[in-house]
Amino acid sequence: MMKKIGVGILLSGWLLTTHAIAQDAGWANQVDNKPENSQQELGDETVPVALDAGWINHFDGTADNYQIKRGDKTVPVALFTVLQVGDEISVNHMQHPIELSLRGGTQPVVVTHKNSPFVVERDSQVPAERDKLWTWIKPRFSDWQKLTQSVRSAEDSEAVDKQPKKTPKLIMPLLENVKGPARLVAGKRPLHLQWYGGESPYGVVVYQRRNRLLNESNLLVQALDTKKIITFKARKSYRVMLFGAKGQFMGGFRVVDPKRMPSYPEVSPDANLPDDLRLTLQVTWLVMQEKGRWIFEAYQQVAPLTNYRPAQLLKEALARGVDRKILRDRGIRG
Repeated sequence: MMKKIGVGILLSGWLLTTHAIAQDAGWANQVDNKPENSQQELGDETVPVALDAGWINHFDGTADNYQIKRGDKTVPVALFTVLQVGDEISVNHMQHPIELSLRGGTQPVVVTHKNSPFVVERDSQVPAERDKLWTWIKPRFSDWQKLTQSVRSAEDSEAVDKQPKKTPKLIMPLLENVKGPARLVAGKRPLHLQWYGGESPYGVVVYQRRNRLLNESNLLVQALDTKKIITFKARKSYRVMLFGAKGQFMGGFRVVDPKRMPSYPEVSPDANLPDDLRLTLQVTWLVMQEKGRWIFEAYQQVAPLTNYRPAQLLKEALARGVDRKILRDRGIRG
């Protein structure tokens, strides 16, 4: 009898160690074939596994206005930070509430100075029927945070201007074409551009061979969102010439057939995700495909979401140029 108990204890210890290693490596599901939001039953013991609940959807203040406690640790406060059951969210200033999306996005919660600290209860965890959707959403939050880190850090510091360090050189990172030509999907659509450096007024001219398709002048800001709808033809190359009071920049892009763009993973209409959130996450996914080859197209898709802060932070990050170390080829299913 004692021998069986001893073997059982050893086996339980081995399983616990294996699961811990697997979680750390990101493949715990392959070890136990159970969803992340579950519990491990080993003999008479039930070992809790972290239960995801949702994410931080919006806040008006700076990260210093809030605190998230997870056990004896403090979790950094940022948009799209994933929240877990048991997290304690505190608001330190009366004028700055924080908005949460719990139960996988189906339970909106506003934490104010009055109901702070707020504890995420077990009934707010991601429900089983949203497991598949959550499996897709969660990595997008992580990618978005990596892509926008430099922009958010500059804003939080309040010591850095919203645009990158001033440079006399006129640059447009969107069309630097370091790793190959920027890509745009064919069709009738407006054009969105953004640049840095130089001095206003600016002018932008777009050519397809000798045909001048766009000629904008006396621009005082470092961005262009055309009202004109332009017909971009597949398998054609387009040149963009940017002029400033000091300096100029020349770049271009290649227009491709829509079938060549990676297809967005299907998100069920029953998911009830707000359109601006869904589009921002889809664009985030597109940026990460094929080592960044679709960044210019991604910028075109996110630029119109002017009233949604996560979209505008992503737009700014893409315009400044994405750190190639962040990009990785996740593949179509990524």
